[in-house]
Amino acid sequence: MRYRQIEAFRYVMVTGTTTGAAETMAITQPAVSRLVKDLEAGLGFKLFDRFKGRLLPTADAIRFYQGVEQFYMGLDRLERMADQIRTQKPADLKVCATPALSTYVFPDAVRRFKEIYPAVDLLIEGFSSSEIVTRLQTRLTDLAITLAFPEVAGIVQEPLMEAAHVCAVHETHPLAKKDVVTPEDFVGEEVLSILPSGLVNWNRIASILTKAGVEYESGTGIQNSHTGYSLVAANLAIALIEPFAAPTWLKNGVVTRPFEPKVSFSYVIAHAHTQQQTEPLKAFTQIVRDVCRQRREAQDRI
Repeated sequence: MRYRQIEAFRYVMVTGTTTGAAETMAITQPAVSRLVKDLEAGLGFKLFDRFKGRLLPTADAIRFYQGVEQFYMGLDRLERMADQIRTQKPADLKVCATPALSTYVFPDAVRRFKEIYPAVDLLIEGFSSSEIVTRLQTRLTDLAITLAFPEVAGIVQEPLMEAAHVCAVHETHPLAKKDVVTPEDFVGEEVLSILPSGLVNWNRIASILTKAGVEYESGTGIQNSHTGYSLVAANLAIALIEPFAAPTWLKNGVVTRPFEPKVSFSYVIAHAHTQQQTEPLKAFTQIVRDVCRQRREAQDRI
């Protein structure tokens, strides 16, 4: 397996044709075809089905391509790091969070951080909690904001905040008129279910309604809060859901109400045990804490 073969495979996947790959690589189309065939021979499995002159990626090719892209992302990071060392530019700060937390925390946090460290580039990514743990273990991120998860060797979790799920309904829904929503209010309603997500246990949400003997419909499952709020905005269901994505949807017909009894979850700032605590990283961590505290205080005053 040679680099040029991997490169040819990648460009065929990106452009969709051997002709496009050849143009990108500045070689002939037959040369690209030969490189791909040699790669297939070396790997021992087929990468493309050939149909009417076109190459159609196999399931194995799609799986292999994921690894190839990770390889190229690693090369990009090395080139970026080399440039930073050469020009004496500060290292990037890589941070990640679940999608809902990302939209809740990062706009204010990034603005404040950039006022202090304008020369430090922030690389922000959104992942599920289980993906975040993997990125922390493999040192692909410097800092993560996520739901608390079971203890994992090599990862430090620092408490950030507690947050209770809210009841989200369309503004025309009868529950929008209530000050506080209880399990009995869910009787006969279409309630979004939250699908299992790696290390996160959402069972407490469903068990609250089950223990109350509430009969309700649950024909739609979600994993992402923004997806849930979008369905509520379309008046397709109601939800017992985390509050972080709510501000984005409050201008789109969504209303949130407190739910009793409270269903609270813990959120943390996490980093690898061996992570070097640079001044920019320590500053960003404190800024995140300040943003979360101030936003929660503002919501408590409403």
